[in-house]
Amino acid sequence: MTKLFIDTNILISAIVFDKKELELIIRSTSEGDILYISEHILEEASRVFIKKFPAYLEIFDKFIKISEIKIVKKKYYESKIKRFEDIRDRYDAHVIACAETMNCEYIITGDKDILEYKQNLVESMTSSEYLKKRKNHLNKE
Repeated sequence: MTKLFIDTNILISAIVFDKKELELIIRSTSEGDILYISEHILEEASRVFIKKFPAYLEIFDKFIKISEIKIVKKKYYESKIKRFEDIRDRYDAHVIACAETMNCEYIITGDKDILEYKQNLVESMTSSEYLKKRKNHLNKE
């Protein structure tokens, strides 16, 4: 069982664009992984769907309700956000804070700032990188 933190761009892509992101979510949950998002992610994704993809808002709402993605309340990770404010886009600090709080092994994101941020707590990678890593791991077993 692997704990994954899913960033906003992965959620949006899973519903609107790329099948790799949807594959990651479906495969991970079906194989027993635990997927997390923060309240910040839920709020940001909702705003993006309302503004840019209103036709998908209802699908997104239903997806969140029926998926096994766990939503972490702000009160559990807010106190850690300041530790990561040296990230280029300080609004991304909550991603690392929440992933660390939930003891996630990976942050799955397409955000360059998060992918390039140097920290030793949670490994960041794209959905394609994670799917490849998972496939290689399963082939070794």
